[in-house]
Amino acid sequence: MPITVSYDLAAADTNERNYIRSTFERFCWDRIGGSVFRYDLTDGTGQEDWLNDVVPALMIFRSYCLAKKIQVRFFTLDTSSVTRIDVSDPEAIVGTRPVNGADLELCTPTNVQSSEERLRRAVTAVVDIFTTQEN
Repeated sequence: MPITVSYDLAAADTNERNYIRSTFERFCWDRIGGSVFRYDLTDGTGQEDWLNDVVPALMIFRSYCLAKKIQVRFFTLDTSSVTRIDVSDPEAIVGTRPVNGADLELCTPTNVQSSEERLRRAVTAVVDIFTTQEN
């Protein structure tokens, strides 16, 4: 089932809007108009991958808006989706395990404004927060 996100941003310039668009597209979301994106793998190309495509895209969207002080005036996430991971049988693995930034399978966006390497580092940095020995 497709996952759809829509949003309205206050005081975001064209460059910032294009960056957000590029970011969603790198995580394999399709732009279906304005600031509406759909993540949909029901065409048989694979299973929806919440932990590697959906959650990181939403996390980066949130973080970018906070870092750039962009006010999110409206946000909707619509889904009737279920993601399942079952690795109990090595011969019949269902779903995709979460991977670190370096191992993400990203897509090519319509504009390459969002750096593939920067997105990979961002996902890895969140993992690193929990693996460092510092308190």
